[in-house]
Amino acid sequence: MTDRRWRIRASEPGAWENLSRALGVSGLVARVLAARGVMPGPEAEAFLKPRLASLPHPFGIPGMAAAADRLARAVETREPLWLYTDYDVDGVTSAALLVEFLEACGAEVHCRLPRRDREGYGLKVEPLEEMAAAGARVVVTADCGVRAVEAARRARELGVDLVITDHHAPGPELPQATALVNPRLTGGEYPEPAPAGVGVAWNLAAAVRSVLRAQGHFASRSEPDLRMWLDLVAVGTVADMVPLRGVNRVFVAAGLGLCNPPRRPGLRAVASVAGLRPPLTAGNLGFHIGPRLNAAGRMEGPRAALDLLRAASSAEAVEHARVLEGLNRQRQAEERSAVAAARQRVEKEGWWPGRYGFVLEGDDWHPGVVGLVASRLVEAFHRPAVVLVPQGATLKGSARSIPGLHLVEALEDCRDLLVRYGGHAAAAGLELEPGALGAFRERFEEAVRSRVGEEDLVPVLEADAEVALSELNDQTVAELGCLEPFGVGNPRPVFVLRGVEVVSERPLGASGDHRALVVAQGEARREAVVWRVPESWSFLRPGTRVDLVVTAGLHTWNGRTTVRLTVKDAHAAG
Repeated sequence: MTDRRWRIRASEPGAWENLSRALGVSGLVARVLAARGVMPGPEAEAFLKPRLASLPHPFGIPGMAAAADRLARAVETREPLWLYTDYDVDGVTSAALLVEFLEACGAEVHCRLPRRDREGYGLKVEPLEEMAAAGARVVVTADCGVRAVEAARRARELGVDLVITDHHAPGPELPQATALVNPRLTGGEYPEPAPAGVGVAWNLAAAVRSVLRAQGHFASRSEPDLRMWLDLVAVGTVADMVPLRGVNRVFVAAGLGLCNPPRRPGLRAVASVAGLRPPLTAGNLGFHIGPRLNAAGRMEGPRAALDLLRAASSAEAVEHARVLEGLNRQRQAEERSAVAAARQRVEKEGWWPGRYGFVLEGDDWHPGVVGLVASRLVEAFHRPAVVLVPQGATLKGSARSIPGLHLVEALEDCRDLLVRYGGHAAAAGLELEPGALGAFRERFEEAVRSRVGEEDLVPVLEADAEVALSELNDQTVAELGCLEPFGVGNPRPVFVLRGVEVVSERPLGASGDHRALVVAQGEARREAVVWRVPESWSFLRPGTRVDLVVTAGLHTWNGRTTVRLTVKDAHAAG
């Protein structure tokens, strides 16, 4: 809906030359590293060669010592442990990891997963009381709980030891739990402030194992190898869209090793159903496997995703994968319908481009797709968006943001109108009374306007370098693979090409929405693809000169491997 500004990342003078010499990498790789602020020395070496040995000590996370001691005691005394997690991929992978680890230590474990359409996000009083009535005396959360003040108060009344592990931003009041584990809390020494919930769960497993080892627990039983759960950590980390730098990069790089080929029957099955071919990449986890796992929690309940991840055989896994595939198709249909209605509402109300933020409600939109609808509105209009649906007596929904706006801070300006809220800078969940909707819409608009300017409402497409077409050759593009895994915080390298000529252009795919190009600059000639060509790009025709923003990869067809560019944006050359 709106043009994008191109911005080439700046780097320190001489930085890329120093990196190229120190690391023995090509100038192109070095320029990307320099543009992303990687400095020569241990940081650059750790980035290029992420190693498990570099992971920090789990006890650096605030609250970890108390949590590990309580869970180790439960394992030793055979107290039943109850897990409560989120219903998304991060929560479900956390659940699978902790159930399998604790069972491997000899514990009795029960897992209580919430439903989005019933409990909603976060630990509430009702499910806590339900677990207590079933005999729970130790309840462990993962990927939720840092704002569960009322639930923690009720746990104390019921005599339940509540161990909260989370990675979301804490609220103004912390829950008074037996242990509260969160890297975002003050007083810790853990260097990564933003691991996924499953990353915190893996650290919890490491800490519990350490305590049990010191107590001699493994003298008569095998000690669990924590590496066997790194595939789950990789899936949850990528799906939760935390930055793939530092600790998270190590987790995903190591986890991808277990995914190629997938050791876990469930991941093998879902990859097969998705039509993925090895080797699996972080992109495959984020765009193909993650959405299928998420479909369970969006459309029904997350148990189907947990059953898939824990499947013991290929036959069992295939059945679960087929169920998830059906749910994912249902999710896609619901999403398409709701997005179309939401965009129509924005345009009908005349909110774009005048408003700085959108707040929409849909009576017939599926609760499981509201976050996706909010994301699509942000993509289309580059405005923060809140999407709500009626659930019970209140409106519940999700919000997504743009760079420069911290969503939770904006929602804090509206806290007197909200029943509850929480999340990250870029994504949040919230609940409010229907009668407060109009006031919230205006207050949210004020909160956004107070934090961003007009320039923030124009999307920015960041590139790592401006290059000549000849620089994107077989050797240099292959070497860019050393920068993987790609994802949030470490995207696939992006380059600006100036004044390249469109040599040929043809439709690509049955829909005719895509184009295959051949572009040239001097003696260099490369293939390029454009997915979903905008109507405004009519200038992409043979004989014209254009400026392009592209990514580059190697493409194999009929036994021949060549460089293929993917066009992210295009302008007629000035």
